[in-house]
Amino acid sequence: MIVDVVMPKLGESIVEGTILEWKAAVGDTIGQDETLLEISTDKVDSEIPAPAGGILLEILFPPNTTVAVGEVMARIGTEGEQAGEKVEEKAEVKAQGKSDEEAPAKAPSPSPSPAPAPATDPPSTRFYSPLVRSIAKERGLSAAVLDGIPGTGRHGRLTKKDLLAYLEAGATELRERTAVPVAQPEVATIPAGERLVDEVMPLSRQRRLIAEHMRQSLDTAAHVYALTECDMSAAVAFRDQRRVAFEEREGLRLTFTPLIALAVIKAIRDFPMINALIDGEQVIKRRHIGLGLAVALPDDNLIVPVVHRAEELNFLGLVRQLADLAERARAGRLQPDEAAGSTFTITNPGVFGTLIGLPIINQPNVGILAVGAIKKRPVVWERDGVDSIVIRSIMMMTLGHDHRLIDGAYGSRFLERISHYLETTNYDELL
Repeated sequence: MIVDVVMPKLGESIVEGTILEWKAAVGDTIGQDETLLEISTDKVDSEIPAPAGGILLEILFPPNTTVAVGEVMARIGTEGEQAGEKVEEKAEVKAQGKSDEEAPAKAPSPSPSPAPAPATDPPSTRFYSPLVRSIAKERGLSAAVLDGIPGTGRHGRLTKKDLLAYLEAGATELRERTAVPVAQPEVATIPAGERLVDEVMPLSRQRRLIAEHMRQSLDTAAHVYALTECDMSAAVAFRDQRRVAFEEREGLRLTFTPLIALAVIKAIRDFPMINALIDGEQVIKRRHIGLGLAVALPDDNLIVPVVHRAEELNFLGLVRQLADLAERARAGRLQPDEAAGSTFTITNPGVFGTLIGLPIINQPNVGILAVGAIKKRPVVWERDGVDSIVIRSIMMMTLGHDHRLIDGAYGSRFLERISHYLETTNYDELL
């Protein structure tokens, strides 16, 4: 029996995945649930287990190929089938897009003279994923047009986002143009002993996704910022007094992050428009809060795991969820849905000593909060009409918000409400 290995749907918003690495070769014996390949989506990387044990008969797509959800990627024989075509052969067949199968059979010509060339587009030597080909076919784009669209994928591959961006930016009537080959500049050979000292390296896939996401946000949202100071002295005293007992009891570190998250959740309830999104000419007010928390990864990349329905959690539940998501994010064990669906995001450059940050909004959110390092500072404190200078633990907070929906007054009041909750909460009641 032959078992198909298909690209799984790893999340509600996931429509394709990129094959990073095959863990077995054609002809290898593999056990059921043994890792067969590693794929990458727009959110996270995942290991895909073999659906059955047997011999790997075929690999239909090579590494760095983007495959649509539901597409067959490989075949496993469970009852002694022989290994079939290798990855290079199957990749070539896929790249040609089944054109040979669809072409009608032609009788051999009795004349040795060459037949006139058909008036069709020459076959493309560029690889396109099945999803890109499907979109191009629906929109009536020829191979010549596709070849002329610059790609941001690996080695210049045209991605779905590249194609959709091209279609959105173009005129309503798409006209095919003859592709004009671009002359490649000559690369000068550097003599030995005169090598450049600069190191040149390609952007990693994750870095390219981050760059694309940030550029899209800057092109979409009208970013404005509001800053305020927050007196964290009560929070610092609570953390210092309770962290040892809390860690012994719960096995978790007591940090400032869940305290800040709790204040943000309370403030969002008071200012629900900060939890909305803009969809064309409509505003969608979300019922639940998907609280995103930016996490720095060991390889210096960034990911935003999400606490879904954050408003339903008490303080202890929030501590556990945030700790679990952050730990699995750094270990590369997040599920795609756990890095999607945020409605508001918190980023904490303060853990690296930064006092103030001006973050880029995490689309499609309309707000993002950056919290700085907590520093002891002398401040003027008025009590009973008397001013005095005291030492307090102060934290700077920055709210980036989308001026298309959130005006300065609304955003500033929301930011001050966060500060109010952080300064006035009776933290002893949380435990």
